Amino acid sequence: MEEMTFNIKNINKTYGNKVIFRDFEIDFYRDKVNCIIGKSGCGKTTLLNIISGVIKSDIEDFETLERFKLSYIFQEDRLIQWLTVEENIKLIGKKYYDESVIDSVCDKYLELVGIGEYKKYYPQMLSGGIRQRVNIARAFICPSKVIIMDEPFKSIDAKNKKMIIERLKEIFKKEKRTAIFVTHDIEEALLLADKIFILGDSPVNIKDILDNNKNLEKNSLYSLI
Repeated sequence: MEEMTFNIKNINKTYGNKVIFRDFEIDFYRDKVNCIIGKSGCGKTTLLNIISGVIKSDIEDFETLERFKLSYIFQEDRLIQWLTVEENIKLIGKKYYDESVIDSVCDKYLELVGIGEYKKYYPQMLSGGIRQRVNIARAFICPSKVIIMDEPFKSIDAKNKKMIIERLKEIFKKEKRTAIFVTHDIEEALLLADKIFILGDSPVNIKDILDNNKNLEKNSLYSLI
């Protein structure tokens, strides 16, 4: 059976004399984790920002993924400093859940990333890794069909990263969400992705699209970047 995709085309972006994207087109696989890897500075974050509508493509004939319910895990956590962890997450959750269930839903996503004991803490009281885990929980409490993840596990230690990835895999499988996931970490890609897109060149091209399976090795990915 043919896999369903989100087709995004006519991506064009230039900064000064630097052409990042020229008539770029990409198909993301629905209900899959689509991982984007490539050399630093090749345009991965710019691509996420364009397809999510955070920044505009240089031409008007372009449609973002905003028409779907969309969540975005940015590289920076963007937590509101005067709200507790719980309040930061409920600020998003109350848009989608009744008051009668918001407490239990909030607790569910705090436990998803293993930080239930921190819910009464303020962001300035937390390490960078814990703040990033709040960032992930806040994005997942939104019942989005598409979730954009830009280096979502940075600053999280290896043990907790692996735990969170295993739990997110269950969420993606159960809730049929599409993820578009940028990382510089090959191991993260191999742990979480269904499809791996390798970007490169200038303007940006898709150098390869790989199915993540048991035969795909870390060293082979490094050789393609």
